[in-house]
Amino acid sequence: MNPVRVPWSDASFLVYTGGITILIAVLAFLSIESREHRPAGLVGWSALTFAVLALLAFLSKRAGRLVTAGLYALSAVAAFVVFLGALLDWFGWLPHLNGSLFRGFRFWLLVLELSIVVASAVALRLFRFPLLVFVVAGSAWFFVTDLVSGGGDWSAIVTIAYGLVLLGIALSLDGGGSRIYGFWLHVVAGLTIGGGLLWFFHGGDWDWIVIGIVALLYIALGDRLLRSSWVVLAAWGLLQVTTHFAAKWAAVSAFSFFPVSLVLFPFVGFNSFEQRHDRPWLAPLSYAILGLVFIVIAQQLARRRRETIPAAELI
Repeated sequence: MNPVRVPWSDASFLVYTGGITILIAVLAFLSIESREHRPAGLVGWSALTFAVLALLAFLSKRAGRLVTAGLYALSAVAAFVVFLGALLDWFGWLPHLNGSLFRGFRFWLLVLELSIVVASAVALRLFRFPLLVFVVAGSAWFFVTDLVSGGGDWSAIVTIAYGLVLLGIALSLDGGGSRIYGFWLHVVAGLTIGGGLLWFFHGGDWDWIVIGIVALLYIALGDRLLRSSWVVLAAWGLLQVTTHFAAKWAAVSAFSFFPVSLVLFPFVGFNSFEQRHDRPWLAPLSYAILGLVFIVIAQQLARRRRETIPAAELI
């Protein structure tokens, strides 16, 4: 099953942007309809949306527009899951979520979660669109975690174990013709392993030192496997570590000098900034040092590849 390969270009950027925009619009539309109509009405609208998107996907595939077909298929999978969920809700079988997502054995909710895995796997089989691998792996993680755990530490342990298993599968794909599929498995493996570790280590200084060490291991692994996703996740982790210590040393809101910290550092609490120090400059200095560390690491990695990739000398 040869995957669809997409070289980077202005056309591929625009078609991906258009496809993701359609996906967001479809989800927003069905969300609005779910509030304005009874479950039966949502069943009808979601079924119609799914039928239109599936038709567009097959017509695009028939015309040889494989990337466009895959993006339509991605939205069709989302519409199908909404349709099934609305159908189960119409029958009164879908339980309402209270509290943790991973709590108790809820059969029909598990069926709905499994439907995401199956639907995205079928779409992947039909359209060979690599991004669908991310949906398959991500939804499979959610289903497995909900099936065997009830939230809290146990869910984090299951998440880490799932990531390690997924890493093994990704490594097996790297050596064959499905390497492009392996990329998205590496992404989900990195997210699940890192997410599980962050659940356990996000409190004190030593916790964040551990996360920093894991981030460095991610860089080494990404360099060894030639998988940039691990390096990207490592950079995100090191930014979180830096934000923790910058906030502690300078005792100022990280958001005032590093706006994206709201996204990069979800665990920080505003109570950390109640103290006042006379060294607020330590915060931007911490990020500047981190930036230099990134550059030094990049130069070292590029130096190792000069003989095989001459362009690396430009780093």
